[in-house]
Amino acid sequence: MPTLRSGLLLATLLLSACSMPILQDSPSSKVDNRDTNTVQTNALDTPSVNTSAAEELTPTNTTTVPTENSSTNKTLMKQLADQTALAQSNHTELTNRLGKAAGLPKVSPSQSQTDKELNASIQALRTYVSQTNTTLAALNARVSDRQKVAMNGDVIRIFLSEVTVEHNAVSFKAQPLVGQWVRGESRGIRLKDNILFENPKSEDLNITFSETYQLVVNNQVIATINPNREKNDANFNVATHDKTGSIKGKLDYRIVDDK
Repeated sequence: MPTLRSGLLLATLLLSACSMPILQDSPSSKVDNRDTNTVQTNALDTPSVNTSAAEELTPTNTTTVPTENSSTNKTLMKQLADQTALAQSNHTELTNRLGKAAGLPKVSPSQSQTDKELNASIQALRTYVSQTNTTLAALNARVSDRQKVAMNGDVIRIFLSEVTVEHNAVSFKAQPLVGQWVRGESRGIRLKDNILFENPKSEDLNITFSETYQLVVNNQVIATINPNREKNDANFNVATHDKTGSIKGKLDYRIVDDK
């Protein structure tokens, strides 16, 4: 019996001794797993950092003009062109009829101006057009008064003759015309072919008797009228309105005295 008990005790001790290494290996195993997880976590974090850097380097903020701004710019450029045409028309008319006109505002080419500068240029031209419209209205009122009560030299009669038109590779002689002009008045007439075809050739001609007693044909001064001289004549050779042809002829005029 003592021998049996001793054997059982030895067996128990051997089993305990064999189990001790297994219990000592557990902490190292846990450490290894933790290190592995750390490496895996760092490996997963690395692409995330690189992606953010790539996004920051990508030029996503490119400079583009919004559709609204582009549309606004085109509208302003059109307004500038329209106001420029009106201002130039008023300037030419006043120069012809009054003998002088205020200088046009200085405006830079529309392509080189910002929206703010375009607005400023448009406003300057509108102011000029408004002022010259007022001057033209006053001039029209004076012309109307002269038509009713004319002073010496306020009315002339013009006889247009020997007129030859050369335009678009076509040449024709116009019919003679006669008419009466009041000082300060500008009027357009239609020159027609002397031979009456079904569709006769024709050309526009503008004649102005300015307040400074000048005769202006198609924006070109051809004579200065002496109000104390009863009649006179002048030859002219001027460009057509589109500047591609010429009109030349003779113009006889005399002072009309209704007294």
